[in-house]
Amino acid sequence: MMIAFRAATVITDVLAGSAVDDATVLVEDDRISWVGPAAGAPPHEQAAVVDLGGRVLFPGLMDAHVHLAFDAGADPVASMLARDEQAQLDGMRLSARQLVESGVTFARDLGAPRGLSARIRDEIRNGTTPGPRLMVAGRPLTRPNGHCWFMGNEIDGPEQARAAVREEIEAGADLVKVMVTGGRMTPGTDPLRFEVSEAALAAIVDEAHRLGATVAAHALSTVGVRAAAAAGVDSVEHATFISPEGGDGYDAAVVRDLVSAGTGVCPTLGLAGAHAHPISLDVRGGWVTRLHAAGVPILAGTDSGIPRHPHVGGVVDGLHGLVASGLSVRQALAAATEAGMRAAGLTEAGAIRPGYLADLIAVDADPRSGVDALLDPPLVVAGGRIVKDTVGRAGAVR
Repeated sequence: MMIAFRAATVITDVLAGSAVDDATVLVEDDRISWVGPAAGAPPHEQAAVVDLGGRVLFPGLMDAHVHLAFDAGADPVASMLARDEQAQLDGMRLSARQLVESGVTFARDLGAPRGLSARIRDEIRNGTTPGPRLMVAGRPLTRPNGHCWFMGNEIDGPEQARAAVREEIEAGADLVKVMVTGGRMTPGTDPLRFEVSEAALAAIVDEAHRLGATVAAHALSTVGVRAAAAAGVDSVEHATFISPEGGDGYDAAVVRDLVSAGTGVCPTLGLAGAHAHPISLDVRGGWVTRLHAAGVPILAGTDSGIPRHPHVGGVVDGLHGLVASGLSVRQALAAATEAGMRAAGLTEAGAIRPGYLADLIAVDADPRSGVDALLDPPLVVAGGRIVKDTVGRAGAVR
């Protein structure tokens, strides 16, 4: 099926700043086949036409760190554990719908009970559940009684680590998540301490890479970021440079290691709940600014699902966090579109050009003038399917 989208402006490449006015975008199945001025569009008499009037067509967004199994309530862990498997799946379907209706067309789910995120990913692929394109990590790998042990794959030593990697990939995981440090949502763990052995971490990275999977490492301290960088993980989640004493422990040598390895950082830096973090937003933002300036790829992500981080609209709050850190609006948007998606391992996405995935959102104003333009987009297209439409598609398609 072909669909022709007509818009006042199409932002084709966020980082380059390129756009086409009075434009048409032709979509065939799940790919973009043509983009350009409406007057020069190739024949498309058989296409359904969606006229967006004066709206702006923008690439779909990425959230590189979500937890579909968490409901963003006061105690999402207790809520998840109180549900049976079917209720957990229903909750994850709701989370997926909320994400895609907020304009997120690609996300990484970085921790869920065994096999559930892969099931949701496959439902989205076959069109039975609306949601973003997903890469899923399955159960996170953690030390015995470590961070997220309640849904994790507990490991003790390199052989168990290798076996756990194989187990998660066999259960459908696209990537591997490892808890390098403790976390604030798991009593009895220490966010400032390196909580898996160097040998186990090295085994995780080696086994995952041998099987063609990437590794995302949760690290809430300088010690953790240093260990993750040394092990050669593919992305560091949170990457807060907190010293053993609980202060600013930024380490330029670690950043150089990240740059050398091409490791991306998903800082999960939003404004919502920033007051509850032990490190001020100014300090955390300074870390992000220095990472970006050093050449570390920045992935836009929110940790949606944890308290004060809803799936609805969270992506915009995360973009506000990147802008507050010192990135320009264009740089923040790039972290949520093609540049960030490439760093997360998704190619041919995040821009509006022929051959790319047909992941699009329509908005009422140009997001390059302010990220709030992305709030509650009236039209969302994911993989060539219109999954949200409040512009009255029935009257606009002919």
